[in-house]
Amino acid sequence: MKTAIIYESKHHGNTKKICDRIAKECGTVLVEAASVDENFNWKDYDLIGFASGIAYSRFYDHVTRAAGLIPHGKKVFFIYTCAKNDKDFAAGIKKTAADRGAVCLGSYGCRGYNTYGPLKLIGGMNRNNPNEDELQAAVDFVKKLEANHEE
Repeated sequence: MKTAIIYESKHHGNTKKICDRIAKECGTVLVEAASVDENFNWKDYDLIGFASGIAYSRFYDHVTRAAGLIPHGKKVFFIYTCAKNDKDFAAGIKKTAADRGAVCLGSYGCRGYNTYGPLKLIGGMNRNNPNEDELQAAVDFVKKLEANHEE
């Protein structure tokens, strides 16, 4: 099974840290979301992940735009890092992908180091996140999806 993760990671590189770990352990191809356009070759991949930090309770715009290009029937999943992991921040992008006819397999989210706005005055929050357990949980999430959806 060939898997790609289309990602955007800003702020402190929290999401990139997770994507790099998944790529290393699963052989996943990483694609920067800003490079995905109508010419992206979706056929090369059996499973597509969309990964992003969360800003204002949603995925970054480049990632959401890429999800809006997904072809009908593609199997997709979502990964995110956020300041407070208290809800499924992938709900909006899941709808975007589902509206295109994608098969949404699930999402994984964890806390990420955050110094946005006034938090920088106190040194931020979640300084040690994503931690080793969260990185491994993200890898396990992708491995399980791949094992359950082999063609």
